[in-house]
Amino acid sequence: MKEGNLLVVVFGAIFLFSVLMLIGQGVKTTGYVTESSTTSNVTISTYFSIDMSTNLSEGIQFGEVSTLPATNVNATHNYDGGSSATTYWMNVSDDSNTAVDFCIKADALNTSTGDEIGLDNETYSNSTSTDSANPALGDEVGFTTSYVKSGDDIAAGSENYYRFWLDVPAATATGTYNNTVYFKGVTSTGSC
Repeated sequence: MKEGNLLVVVFGAIFLFSVLMLIGQGVKTTGYVTESSTTSNVTISTYFSIDMSTNLSEGIQFGEVSTLPATNVNATHNYDGGSSATTYWMNVSDDSNTAVDFCIKADALNTSTGDEIGLDNETYSNSTSTDSANPALGDEVGFTTSYVKSGDDIAAGSENYYRFWLDVPAATATGTYNNTVYFKGVTSTGSC
């Protein structure tokens, strides 16, 4: 046998041996398809944002009272909107993902020298709509020093409107009386 033929026979034998070994081990030349899975999850947090109207953010002004006693003195922006609507409101932003309950409280209405008008003399009313009759004087509530609900289930993109009144008793000392009114938003059915 010639050297060239011997080389062909050896390479042929090695090739045949390799093919037989692959078949003997059950190896397929087309490959395998596998599958696996996993879970995914997300927790969406409650999000809301509240804002107050410009007139409310500038303060609740009752003006000058010159005759005592005075009852149901209107805050300056109670009826200055179109159709005598109020321009005092709190808003729940459009991008909120939950309805909001509003809470309200105030501290003492007093002068820098300590004279005080009882907090029960400063009242408010709220409504989800506003016109000449709403929020209504007949629904007024006195302020307290603790938060209380003052608007329930206000939807995203909606407002809760307010009006404010002040009674000034006959023996009230002269002076400029000030206090702070606080607003807070909580998720609907949440506590203040």
